[in-house]
Amino acid sequence: MKTMHDSNNVILAPLTTSLQDNIDAYEVLFDKCADVVKRKFTIGGANKIDIYMTYIDLLVDRKLLEEDTVKSFIYFMDNLPETEQFDYIMNKGLRTADASELITMEDIVQAVLAGDAVIMVDGFKKAIKIAIRGYPGRSVSEADTEVSVRGAKDSFVESMAINKVLIRRRIRDSKLKIEQMKVGVRSRTDVAIMYIEDIAEYGLVEEIKKRMNDFVIDGVLDSGMIEQLAEAHWHSPFPQFQSTVRPDKVASGILEGRIAVLIDNTPFILMLPTTVNSFFQAADDYYNRWEIVTFTRIIRYFAAFIAIALPGLYIAIANYQSEMIPTSLTLSFAAAREGVPFSVVFEVIIMEVAFELLREAGIRLPGPMGNTIGIVGGLIIGDAAVSANIVSPIIVIVVALTAVASFTIPNEAFATAFRLSRYLVIAFSAWLGLYGFICALVLIFIHLSSLESFGIPYLMPYVASGLEGGEDARDSIIRFPTNKLHKRPIYAKKDERVRLKKKE
Repeated sequence: MKTMHDSNNVILAPLTTSLQDNIDAYEVLFDKCADVVKRKFTIGGANKIDIYMTYIDLLVDRKLLEEDTVKSFIYFMDNLPETEQFDYIMNKGLRTADASELITMEDIVQAVLAGDAVIMVDGFKKAIKIAIRGYPGRSVSEADTEVSVRGAKDSFVESMAINKVLIRRRIRDSKLKIEQMKVGVRSRTDVAIMYIEDIAEYGLVEEIKKRMNDFVIDGVLDSGMIEQLAEAHWHSPFPQFQSTVRPDKVASGILEGRIAVLIDNTPFILMLPTTVNSFFQAADDYYNRWEIVTFTRIIRYFAAFIAIALPGLYIAIANYQSEMIPTSLTLSFAAAREGVPFSVVFEVIIMEVAFELLREAGIRLPGPMGNTIGIVGGLIIGDAAVSANIVSPIIVIVVALTAVASFTIPNEAFATAFRLSRYLVIAFSAWLGLYGFICALVLIFIHLSSLESFGIPYLMPYVASGLEGGEDARDSIIRFPTNKLHKRPIYAKKDERVRLKKKE
């Protein structure tokens, strides 16, 4: 019976000139792996040579492997000295494939697990890796989570190779660099860092690589795991990376001096550094006129305030400072609450929890059914709760406005952080009234002020000191015309800050 100790010794052992010994060592590692294809056969005429080919079924392009690769050298080995056979297969026989040499068993194992085919040749202490990955996956389609009225409609997919191409299509510059590494002791997930060499601060590149190398983990299955492991302020609900599925958004960020982190097997790409301002920017903000974009951004910021503050403000005024509102409105509120047995605070909590349940149900159910649950469920529950005198109509209006306002924030992770912060505002408002409401908002502001994303203040450019970050304010709540956006943000290299100027 083979043990884990045997496998560890085998993977560290060097290749030998005996093909059978190499096969035995390889099959110790891939014992009980039904999806691993292992084929031993003889090629050549007079000078026959034994070779061993292995790959994982469906992870390689089998048509290319068998028809264009194997057949290209299987009949052309006659009259070659044994010492030249390996070089012939490597350099001439594999005309249509990207081939490279492997010299250790560990190299062979990693190549096979990554989706490459490997050929071992009798009499040689090295093997050939054939890069013909062809694993199944969905094709490029329209983005579902970041819909835009104007601009490109394609989105990232689960293949990192395709995602890199989608970015390369938009930035045709040799200075667009891609540094690749593997993360995860067992998953060996491919992770790529993309940036423009002369625009991005290389210190940021080194910092993200350092943070990813600071931990040892079994496997990384999604970019969200990298995000949580590499963020500096793990206790904060506010995201310190910006994730997106839109290639145009990533390309725009890279051109500004940001760094993109691509993870294989997920369509969500991370960008850093990030600020509060970047979470309020939609993909098509730069494709429309500045007047329209400025108006919509003001709406988003106002909606964000409603999303975090409206329920708490209503509780504070209704419970403690009712004299602040007109008498007629006070009487209207009182008439609406007549017969309701619960306090205002409990009413708000009931409806907030009900809307969270509907939101979660809508996400987990299939598309059309989820949309139906969200709309119909909200109408039925709201109407039934009012009819049964469980909540007042004004509470339904307040919570519904809050829910709609949270949907206007373009980034889902940032919107979720606002939803969580809303409960802090509700708690403080229920405790201290308007003073508690203001105190909660101040605490949230202090928390945001304390955050940094890779050395960049989270509230940039609103907390810019001096003129260094003042230029960033041209692309904040008010977006200046495109011909006035002369400089890149503060995190780009100082000598490459200018991105737009007139021809001389």
